[in-house]
Amino acid sequence: MLRLLLHFFFGGVFVYAGILKVMDPMSFLDDIRSFDLLADPWAAWLAMGLPWLEIFAGLAVMSGALRSGGLLILNGSLLIFLAAISISWWRGIDIRCGCFGHADATSNYYDLILRDLLLLIAGVVLAWHGKPKAKA
Repeated sequence: MLRLLLHFFFGGVFVYAGILKVMDPMSFLDDIRSFDLLADPWAAWLAMGLPWLEIFAGLAVMSGALRSGGLLILNGSLLIFLAAISISWWRGIDIRCGCFGHADATSNYYDLILRDLLLLIAGVVLAWHGKPKAKA
């Protein structure tokens, strides 16, 4: 039961985040540009595609259909997010994360890294222990 709740929580976080981004793609594009890692048109492609990837992968984790693929995508995304945040912090860039909708203020690096690390731990636990054990 606890595992099922963790699947719903983990997947739900990404479905929620994806929906907020889909509702305001131009603001999400501005947030992506604040990282100064991707030039256009790549930043625009990411702003259009990432929210839908988060929604579908989150739904896969929640529903159980293609759950392992959804976990792989979301855990990989978290690693990429952590790398992008860390690179921006190292470069001294004030970013607007936009993870849960448009952010007006610059982001707190400690909060972003802690949140993504906690989500990554949950995702790895689900990937590692999420499959039912085969009966001998």
